[in-house]
Amino acid sequence: MSLWRKRQIAEKVKEMSYIGIHKPFDRFEMEQQIMECWNVTTDIRTVSEYLMDAPLEEGREDKIANMLIGIEALYETKFNKLMQQFEQLVREHAKTFDQ
Repeated sequence: MSLWRKRQIAEKVKEMSYIGIHKPFDRFEMEQQIMECWNVTTDIRTVSEYLMDAPLEEGREDKIANMLIGIEALYETKFNKLMQQFEQLVREHAKTFDQ
């Protein structure tokens, strides 16, 4: 898969993540988003286990590459959404932070 195609997929996933980010700040939602980002370690472990346990079948490398590309796109979107939520928090509470 070309780099251009990977970026195109990541942009599409990112567009889908904009749903709901303009609602009023909710610190519990932000906390949930932070916790979801920790799932990256579990997802990497899952791919590692597959790599170690899967039989040496044809197309295995493509399957692993696709898993990693998917994880990359997913977590890029999660981290972007989290950063947007943080930026919204700063905008809404800037005066409080400066005191």
